[in-house]
Amino acid sequence: MFFAIGLGIVLALVFAFVQARQISGPVRRLALATRQVQDGDYSVNIDVKSKDEIGVLSQAFKSLVEDLKEKAALVDYMMAASGAAATQPLASVPTVIRDAAGGQMRPGAVFAGRYEVKEILGAGGMGVVYRAFDRELQEPVAIKTLRPEAMAGGTVALDRFKQEIRLARRIAHRNVVRTYDLGEVNGTYYLTMEYVEGTSLKQLIASRGRLPVAVTLTVGKQLCRALEVAHAEGIIHRDIKPQNMVVDPSGFLKVMDFGIARLANPPKGKGLTEAGISIGTPDYMSPEQLSGADLDPRSDLYSAGVVLFECLTGRVPFEADTTWALVAKHLEEEPTNPRTLNADVPEALAIVILKAMAKDREKRFPTAAEMFDALARIG
Repeated sequence: MFFAIGLGIVLALVFAFVQARQISGPVRRLALATRQVQDGDYSVNIDVKSKDEIGVLSQAFKSLVEDLKEKAALVDYMMAASGAAATQPLASVPTVIRDAAGGQMRPGAVFAGRYEVKEILGAGGMGVVYRAFDRELQEPVAIKTLRPEAMAGGTVALDRFKQEIRLARRIAHRNVVRTYDLGEVNGTYYLTMEYVEGTSLKQLIASRGRLPVAVTLTVGKQLCRALEVAHAEGIIHRDIKPQNMVVDPSGFLKVMDFGIARLANPPKGKGLTEAGISIGTPDYMSPEQLSGADLDPRSDLYSAGVVLFECLTGRVPFEADTTWALVAKHLEEEPTNPRTLNADVPEALAIVILKAMAKDREKRFPTAAEMFDALARIG
């Protein structure tokens, strides 16, 4: 009897030892791989095929390493391109901008009683963007003052815009420029946002002509992540384009202006022509947005497809001499296969882009998450 008990204890100890070795071995390999990654070595190989907690942890670690490798490659590419992709000169931006009180928004001026203006970052159809310092929170911010004509849609349009900004403020994601607040000073509305240093995707494309496939895939996947979280909050961006994306020094693509494009949208049921408003060249707009139909998140996916097309080819899929001819092409013409303009584009990637740009939104990816998965399967 005692022999049987002793044998049972020995067998239990042997089994426990074997189990411990099976667990401790992968854990040690994960710990070693973590140290390698901390040292900047992303060539680690974690091959744990079990479906237990260790296997799940290993898969999560592997995905994290792949993500870090992609960002490191994007940073390396940005550094190589930094000489050509310098920030656009401010000479094209008006040097005299008047605030709500009629004064000049010059460096050193204090706006809304708390924001010390540092410089003008840019100007567009919606307003002027400044880099400023928030004296109350002691941190840098970006301020966008909105042009009066952008707010001329009446009380209903203003209320709708405010609701959109309330939703946008809820988005906290590494691929989205954070919206802080909407304010008003003497009739001038303004937005405060996270200030991000980096290079716009448009500047990068303009300087390089076309981007490598690996870089484009990284851009596309990060863009899809940004759209996924925004769509989950009920926000359609409506103005996805390279000018609204910034790559920061850490390799993160950040999408800006969520909620703002609501101001520029034609009234429901009115297309671009009927509305008679200027919303810029519609290079990236979906057919339904141009025709005034109801929008859903798939409109942003169409625009994302156009962005990826431009990344790979250095040009937008449709070009025309007039705005209306361009609109007609978006509505009626099929885009060129990007492989005909860049033979390095994998067939699978061309298929993803053309699916995203389908005229019939029912033929596009249903969600940004599914478009992300399609890009992730490529690389």
